[in-house]
Amino acid sequence: MASNYRIERARGAKESPQQIAPLRDKWPLAFPLEHEGVRPLTTGAAREIAAVMDWPLPYTLGVLKTWKMAPVYCQAVLSYDQRIALDGAPAEAVDTKAKDLAAKRLAELTARNAAKHVAKTPASEEVRPKLAPAPPAETPEQLRARVRASLLRRSA
Repeated sequence: MASNYRIERARGAKESPQQIAPLRDKWPLAFPLEHEGVRPLTTGAAREIAAVMDWPLPYTLGVLKTWKMAPVYCQAVLSYDQRIALDGAPAEAVDTKAKDLAAKRLAELTARNAAKHVAKTPASEEVRPKLAPAPPAETPEQLRARVRASLLRRSA
């Protein structure tokens, strides 16, 4: 069975799109709408967010995961030498480990996008077998009749 920590973190990652909006309302400088305004957050931001929003820390980490793994955030880590606090005030410097991780993440995303692009090229479609045309859509009455017939076969 999965630990409570993992469950909460997964729940935070799943609910992240809905939870970024309240974070933007509370801290507009730390979570800007414009890509140009994105800056690396201070390392203690997750604990502060958890305390203010009254969220469990693993949930908060899950919510922040999608924000911090986004290409725009990784680019901000590479572009800026100083982190910011939630209120926008300058905080500690961005270390080389963080820059290395951001560069690695951008490389992964670039490779993934390149693989998708290659898969969509016309040359790769020639290799793929052609699929048979889809059967015509059934009406709801026809589907009900098929389900009833299968249920009757099971009960017999």
